[in-house]
Amino acid sequence: MLGFVGYAVGNALGIILVSAWGLTLRDRLVVFLLPPLAFIVVVFAARVILREERIVFYQVAGAAVSSVLVVGWIAGAHVARCLDVTVAGIGTFLAFGRLGCFSVACCHGRPARFGVVYGPAHVKVGFWSRWSGRRLWPVQLVESAVTTTLVVLALIVGWTTPGLPALIYVVGYGACRFFLETRRGDWTRPHAYGLSEAQLTSIVALTACVAWKPSLVTIAAFALVVGSAITIAATRKRRELAAPPHLHELERLCSAASEARQETTLGLMVSCHQLPDGRSDWVMSSNHPAWSEAQAHRIAAMLWPKHEVVAGHAAGVLHVLTP
Repeated sequence: MLGFVGYAVGNALGIILVSAWGLTLRDRLVVFLLPPLAFIVVVFAARVILREERIVFYQVAGAAVSSVLVVGWIAGAHVARCLDVTVAGIGTFLAFGRLGCFSVACCHGRPARFGVVYGPAHVKVGFWSRWSGRRLWPVQLVESAVTTTLVVLALIVGWTTPGLPALIYVVGYGACRFFLETRRGDWTRPHAYGLSEAQLTSIVALTACVAWKPSLVTIAAFALVVGSAITIAATRKRRELAAPPHLHELERLCSAASEARQETTLGLMVSCHQLPDGRSDWVMSSNHPAWSEAQAHRIAAMLWPKHEVVAGHAAGVLHVLTP
């Protein structure tokens, strides 16, 4: 419902903008027909390929912007202003869409000292039960606020300069989204070299902005994101044991754990023993270069709200005691 509301408000904003900027009928046809058509095509293709509905913002937004750019150029439309209207509409849609994500617990964050709490009702529709009742980063609300601010700022600053509103939004969103990804807790998305699909797409988007309008701001945003990406890729081994994909794999092993030792794809070995006082003793060890007592604390904090980490007698062996 919030997605439909966002689409309606985005269209209303688009009508105001095309009227204020005096766009022709040709421009309006490009702006109002191509983005929703691109959205439908991308979602349908993903459903056919993956056999499930998977709406990825960057994919549908990229398809919408690319179709407006290419078809608008071929048709002789005012491409810069068409992009401004399209990007403003997409940003408005996303602001409402992320509120929808927030309400149903998709695109959620990682455990934090403050934030949103999801419960059994969300678990029933796919939320990870391990984080039920725990405070998570409200990344959806942050992204909704960021995209709203960027749309308003882009229109105020770039009102008289064709192409500037689109540039401001894409640069601002690309940089913010890159760093928000470090707080995301959902685990099913593709990653490469420690970077998520959205982070890699942010780099591509910022590269396009630098190529289109090189300036101090676009180059600085690009340099900041690329420098951060290099750092993340170079240090990914330090974080991969406590990353959401590995945590989910470890949780599956723990759910079926017994005294027989089991091993994750990253080489973390775990077995479970019941103590006389009723607590569970999760015995963990690993040859992973990042394995340490600090890593065990980090992993345990992600999986169990209450726990105690105790060093074992053998080197590298740690006991995580849980109720």
